[in-house]
Amino acid sequence: MEMVFPISGKITLQTFSNVGFFMHLFLLGLRIDASILRKAGSKALLIGTASYAFPFSLGNLTVLFLKNTFQIPPEVAHCIHTVISLNAMTSFPVTTTVLAELNILNSDLGRLATNCSIVCEAFSWVVALVFRMFLQDGTLATVWSFAWITALLLAIFFICRPLIIWLTARRSVSVDKANDIPFFPIVMVLLVISLGSEVLGVHAAFGAFWLGVSLPDGPPLGTGLTTKLEMFASCLMLPCFIAISGLQTNFLKIEQSHVRVIEAVILITYTCKFLGTAAASVYCSIKIGDAISLALLMCCQGVIEIYTSVMWKDEKVSLQNLHCLFASV
Repeated sequence: MEMVFPISGKITLQTFSNVGFFMHLFLLGLRIDASILRKAGSKALLIGTASYAFPFSLGNLTVLFLKNTFQIPPEVAHCIHTVISLNAMTSFPVTTTVLAELNILNSDLGRLATNCSIVCEAFSWVVALVFRMFLQDGTLATVWSFAWITALLLAIFFICRPLIIWLTARRSVSVDKANDIPFFPIVMVLLVISLGSEVLGVHAAFGAFWLGVSLPDGPPLGTGLTTKLEMFASCLMLPCFIAISGLQTNFLKIEQSHVRVIEAVILITYTCKFLGTAAASVYCSIKIGDAISLALLMCCQGVIEIYTSVMWKDEKVSLQNLHCLFASV
């Protein structure tokens, strides 16, 4: 492997892939109509809650049963709990990516799936916050972390968004072209927000995505940025992110001990997520076909989950076995 990808080349490729990853999420945020985020009603709240609560609770109960039955080592049980949390989550950017590729992002089903994924991901953030508060960082450190992230989001919506819109209007007047945008100043704002996200302890893609959500999705701003960045970010640099993630996955390292138990837990969590979402949808008087489609959408995984799995492996939160198994799923 080192003959094909030397250490210096691998670091360059990894940097290239991370830039493509957060630029791709920035473009994804641009496609989202921010007004739908304020319209999450009772249906989305109930379905999103069920989509997270069913697999998370039943998956952890299954681990407690299997831990006493098969004598699972504590480190393996801890890793399985983290995988359950990842499988129970529905990533908002991943859901909107799937909806955009199916051309149903702004349909009724697409809006409902978007709102449900927001609720589901919010629950995962709350669970992660409680976990950090009581088991890792302590209450004060966690509250400060949450406060700084909130300040970052407020800065994006109330400082960066007006600044970019003002720069766009000024650029259009100065060059006398209505569709011209200040491309390089916007990229600089994007890089500053991404750097701020990293400093605050979240990935650069977090700030980039919400900066994209805050901006208007139509012409000239949304259309101009998409035209200039789509080929470079999504078609050239994002595949590098998938490639570097694949380089860190070695299926030959999967050991047979406890693999069957891990696979069973993953299967149970996905089944509970599908059934919980479908049952809650039917309870909300949604047609059977739409309920099944919504359940399948809520079970979709993507680049966010790949990144999280790689990050957990690097930070020794999960084992190599679990990373390879999750990649195979």
